[in-house]
Amino acid sequence: MMNEEKLNPFKIGDRVVFSPDERTVGWVWPTFERVRLKPGDVGIVTKIDKDAYLYLDGGRGGFHWECFKRAT
Repeated sequence: MMNEEKLNPFKIGDRVVFSPDERTVGWVWPTFERVRLKPGDVGIVTKIDKDAYLYLDGGRGGFHWECFKRAT
């Protein structure tokens, strides 16, 4: 049986925290400055591209939804 693909649980207006895992941080660290987003940043989802990539208030983002968690 094939694994079911996980679906993006976030919607526009959700409050999230950027929480990439260590592997992701190692691969994309130089990108953080370009997208104006670093681990621990909190924001409101304002755009979702291709049902997978989240953008936050202020035009920040463009990372896959798995790099985010719901903010409390």
